[in-house]
Amino acid sequence: MISIKVRPRDNINRVLSKFKAAVMSEGTLKTVREKSHYIKPSLKKQLKRKEAQRQRVKDEMKLIRQVENEMNEWRKR
Repeated sequence: MISIKVRPRDNINRVLSKFKAAVMSEGTLKTVREKSHYIKPSLKKQLKRKEAQRQRVKDEMKLIRQVENEMNEWRKR
């Protein structure tokens, strides 16, 4: 459960931002969105595979950029 301590002199905007940060860090909104609609197990697997593929491509591109940066640094010497 999320609880935010509010003091009498606290700014309402600051309190709201603390609340939003707490909700995001706890993952409350994510679970609500996930559970708002039924998703068939086969579709869950399909989405999981697509996300894994996307993450692999992202990791490969990150590695390529890292190697390119190292090569550029080496050439500058």
